[in-house]
Amino acid sequence: SCIPFIYGCMDPLAANYNVNANTENNTCFYLIFGCTNINAINYNPDANVNDGSCIPFIYGCTDSDAFNYNPEANTDNGLCIAIVLGCTNPYYFNYNSTANTDDGSCIPFIYGCTDSNAFNYDPEANTDFGGLLCVAVVEGCTDDTALNYDSEANTDDGSCIAFAYGCTDSEALNYDSGANTDDG
Repeated sequence: SCIPFIYGCMDPLAANYNVNANTENNTCFYLIFGCTNINAINYNPDANVNDGSCIPFIYGCTDSDAFNYNPEANTDNGLCIAIVLGCTNPYYFNYNSTANTDDGSCIPFIYGCTDSNAFNYDPEANTDFGGLLCVAVVEGCTDDTALNYDSEANTDDGSCIAFAYGCTDSEALNYDSGANTDDG
């Protein structure tokens, strides 16, 4: 008895395997699992069955040393910003407007006189509003018990003269040449 030709795929590993086929017709079709979405980062052009593994493109900075690094990005957008260290708080003395990463170096404003030649110079001060907080040195005698006391002086220049009481009349019998203040 004659056996008819039954054409089909005879590979049992193929998706379209035909158990009744007795003649291979080269139509075997194999399942290739993978991402079939052409808009995904892991698109597999050989896949014919989507396995749910597609990963969408996430644009951002992928440089972990950059200021705006995005750990979720998988595609670099070319917009990475270099880290600039400095004081980022505008309410501090050494604020750096170009800094984008605070390095803990912020110094608070310390108001006082910053002119080392001024009477009230403060070596700790860093802000004095253009010298408005400074007092000029006025030299003179600052001892209020001295003969030549100067109430305007704020820096003693060593010129103080102590009161020396006695008779200052050179015609008098008890004239005292060392006296500068007559005691009557």
